[in-house]
Amino acid sequence: MNTLQPLLPQGAELIRPPTRTKVFGSLSLAFGVTLLPWLEDIRWLVPDFTLMALLYWNIHAPRLTGLGAAFVFGLLTDVARGVFFGLNALVYCAATFVALLVHRRLEGFSIPHQALQISPILLGKELLLLTLGLALGRGTVDWRWLAAGLVAVLLWPPMAWLFDRATGRTRSSATAMQQTSR
Repeated sequence: MNTLQPLLPQGAELIRPPTRTKVFGSLSLAFGVTLLPWLEDIRWLVPDFTLMALLYWNIHAPRLTGLGAAFVFGLLTDVARGVFFGLNALVYCAATFVALLVHRRLEGFSIPHQALQISPILLGKELLLLTLGLALGRGTVDWRWLAAGLVAVLLWPPMAWLFDRATGRTRSSATAMQQTSR
């Protein structure tokens, strides 16, 4: 009885890799949800769904997404929100760069553990956006906007579970390893 997992993915993960259509379709859907007309009272709590989807695909399909996709979606976010042109593009590229650096490590965690590991990226995005906005004369400091990063961390597990089901991923390799080691 060999309980060790192979180093490379086996079975269903090799049979059904995510397609470019699914990846960019989910990114476009997340972009649309981000741009919904949220109530002004709760707008500071709404996470950046586009970045969350981008980070998910940077972890699970890094060859299909990368800095180019981050830059394009960042520029689209800048145009749609009417902020300083390139601000979100720069922040998305920084978050994507960090996620691509550690994607192999993040890929091995279960979804709840991924949320803990990705929380510095999501919180750092909000902090970097706030800092760059202040440096560029965007306005006053409103620290409530950092709460969107915490909400994004809390919404990471359901979003990742939904994306896993939509792409046919049955479970992550970390969950499989944990179950076989018991």
